[in-house]
Amino acid sequence: MCPAFCLTDYKVQGQTLAAAVLDLKDESTSKGRDKHNKFCSVYVQLSRLRSSKRLNLLRKIEMKDINFRPHNALIAEMERLQKLEQDTIASWATQ
Repeated sequence: MCPAFCLTDYKVQGQTLAAAVLDLKDESTSKGRDKHNKFCSVYVQLSRLRSSKRLNLLRKIEMKDINFRPHNALIAEMERLQKLEQDTIASWATQ
């Protein structure tokens, strides 16, 4: 037995972890969690680690457990920001 503690995906936002044990299993009984929220949760959990070498999964997962997409409005906003970035770079290049 070893001492441990638990953090939610909201608590680890902005942090960098050396190692983690994650439970990415999709629970269909989770209330109030649409596909966009699940996508964000999985993204935050996986992106906090410095390396995948210290990633451990609590339970075996299947593709359906991590097969989520961001909300279409988020995708549209990212595309808008990328175009704005390209336009800004182009306008600075001509000056």
